[in-house]
Amino acid sequence: MTASTGATWWSQRVAAEGSTASEGIRRQLGKPKLDPLTVLVREAAQNSCDAALPGHDVEFNVQIRQLSGRRLEGWRNFLLPGPDGADLGLSQAMTTDPTVLIISDRGTTGLGGPLRADEPPLDGERGDFVKFIRNVGERKGVDLGGGSYGFGKGILYNVSKCHVIVADSQCVFRGKMQRRLIGAAMGDGFQHDGVRYTGRHWLGVRDGDIAQALIDRDAEDMANALGLPRFAEGQTGTTVAIIAADLGAVRTGESEEPRTPQSAAEYMASTMMWNLWPKMLDGVENRLRCSVKFEGFAVELPAPESTIELRPFVDAFRKLSRDGEYDVPPRRAKPTEIGRFAKVETMAPLSRHPLLALAAPFTGSARHCARMRQANLVVDYVAGEPHSNEAVQYGAVFKSAVEADRYFADAEPPTHDDWVTSGLHGTALGVIRLAARFVNANLKPISVEAGPESQHDAALAPLAGRLAGLVGGVAEGRSASGGSGREGGHRAGRSPGSRMPRPKVVDGPALVVEDGVALVKATVEMPAWSTTTTVTAEPSVVIDGGVESHELLDAPVVVGWTSPGTKEFRRGEDLRVGPRDERLWVVSVQPPLDAVVRLAVSVAAEG
Repeated sequence: MTASTGATWWSQRVAAEGSTASEGIRRQLGKPKLDPLTVLVREAAQNSCDAALPGHDVEFNVQIRQLSGRRLEGWRNFLLPGPDGADLGLSQAMTTDPTVLIISDRGTTGLGGPLRADEPPLDGERGDFVKFIRNVGERKGVDLGGGSYGFGKGILYNVSKCHVIVADSQCVFRGKMQRRLIGAAMGDGFQHDGVRYTGRHWLGVRDGDIAQALIDRDAEDMANALGLPRFAEGQTGTTVAIIAADLGAVRTGESEEPRTPQSAAEYMASTMMWNLWPKMLDGVENRLRCSVKFEGFAVELPAPESTIELRPFVDAFRKLSRDGEYDVPPRRAKPTEIGRFAKVETMAPLSRHPLLALAAPFTGSARHCARMRQANLVVDYVAGEPHSNEAVQYGAVFKSAVEADRYFADAEPPTHDDWVTSGLHGTALGVIRLAARFVNANLKPISVEAGPESQHDAALAPLAGRLAGLVGGVAEGRSASGGSGREGGHRAGRSPGSRMPRPKVVDGPALVVEDGVALVKATVEMPAWSTTTTVTAEPSVVIDGGVESHELLDAPVVVGWTSPGTKEFRRGEDLRVGPRDERLWVVSVQPPLDAVVRLAVSVAAEG
């Protein structure tokens, strides 16, 4: 028992009429094909989106910490001793620097409603606390939400080695702000002193025959003692801490290495990018503002539209809201519109973004359709025909229609990572089958659809046409000494075997129009070179077969380099960077018409 709050564990007995076994709840997820941390991110983000306040962005944050010292002592005082007779392994888990994985959201309703499952909510009142903490299998009741019956929350307990979580929430309950904090566990069923128990436990203050949440000042004091994220004045939301988190492992060849807090944080950031990107875009309702930290260090998440890997999906997603730019599967019966489909081709990346590579749902370039429901969260990626030109990729999006969304929800397993037809019948079966056939039939390169007369390879599509913005990636920091610069091998006194720190592309390339002129722009970050170094932009045009040509009559022109900080402009392809110069520079290239530009940079020190 915690002396300051009176919190103690309470274990659920098996009722005479029968009860749901705790391990059965945990196993509702089955054996997902996704990594547990991916399932965790998807489920937690879905819960946050379903609880979003109207007109508010949602702050969705993940923190990974190893507990030690005074902070560990605070957790031990709250959690120990564990439930009598249960074998959660809680004492062992809290002995040596356990990892706590904390997921929090702000800009959401918090876990409101009654605190007891046997107390009915008032008319119009959401019973989120009971649905998340106490009940399992109760429909969320959120129109067009991502969740269904709440079985997916079992992943929170599965990721904990001892199946224990702590939930801290601030909500508005019947006109007043209220803070609530409670612990919960889903262990295995057991017997103790001749009594059978389900394996479910709650950590709180005794209220008759149940353990109740700590309220207001008690909840706030305990949250501060545990180091949980704070709430701003008047702010609502929820924090869930997963105790003794199992971060999984990274497989390299035949061996596996346990993930560190850093590698787990980077993996979770990557899976956010691939699964949550439709909610991370500017202009979407209840936009997700995601952040990931490990031991206080932040993982940088790029804007989805700035990454070459996600750009075709983002562009296709935006076409779904523009008349005439999407297709609809034909259907005579109601609902007549079951969903919208759009597809975009872009230049394939020269190499994967290091962060996006960690949780990529497919290998190679995109030739996939991201399927989603009205909640704007990715269900899965379906593969289509490969493109004949390896320099070009394509991405598509299929999104269920409002009137058909419930049929797609019924087709999802607890992990929400597929649409399956087993168990469906009638309208639901027809809708899911039609959507699958339509997506599969349309997942092919655009240039193949156009017919032989226009197959001059999608890489040569006009900038002003349907492949507008088809620009290649920057070969990050290609140095002359590596043999990939201009002919002649090396320059300015650099020996072929020497190495230089490489420039890093931090944004773009992207196609923009300035004063009626189309320009390809990329932001390049220069290393802290100790000597003056010349950086040269080397654009080329991609022609048939993905081959680069430097010798076209109408070649791309490097306009120059601009410092975003000082607005200094330097004309031409060469940029001399001194030790005291700005480190960020934007290179601008004017591409020829009807062509795709691939951009590389080379460097040479002045000796």
